[in-house]
This record gives sequence, structure tokens and C-alpha cells, in this order.
Amino acid sequence: MGKVMTVLKIFPEENYSIEKLKDNVLKVEGCNTSKVIDFVFGSKIVQASFICNDGESKDFEEIVRAQVEGCSEVQVEEVGLL
Repeated sequence: MGKVMTVLKIFPEENYSIEKLKDNVLKVEGCNTSKVIDFVFGSKIVQASFICNDGESKDFEEIVRAQVEGCSEVQVEEVGLL
């Protein structure tokens, strides 16, 4: 059985520290990487990747929304087999 990687774009709440959001995302079980990237008009977001076993079917979008403090919006950017 293979592994599945999900890449998410995570948007901070207004006036919330982007570095703190990045650190909060890293605490989620299954998080592989978390980095701050430039978005539009000089704003920044967190791009994070999550790995789980194929067939495990974890909804990392909902997990991040529910568990991560400072998160206002989550979008799936990519899902694929490793």
C-alpha cells in the first residue's frame, strides 16, 4: 500500500502571526512540511503537506480547520500518491 500526500493552502485570521500559524500547523498529526509563502498583494499564507497511508482517507482540510488556532480558511491545493 502506498502513501497519499495532501497539500493545503492555509489562510491566517486577520492580524494573526503567520509564523505562529505555521508552527500551529506543524503540530497536526500527519503534517510533513509547513512553510510561509507569498500570496497576493503582499499577503502571506501557509502551505503545508500532510501524509497518510493510502486507504486511510483522512480529511486534513477539516482537521486543520478544527484544530489549528489562527486559521481562517483552508484550501486543498493538491492530492496525490507518493
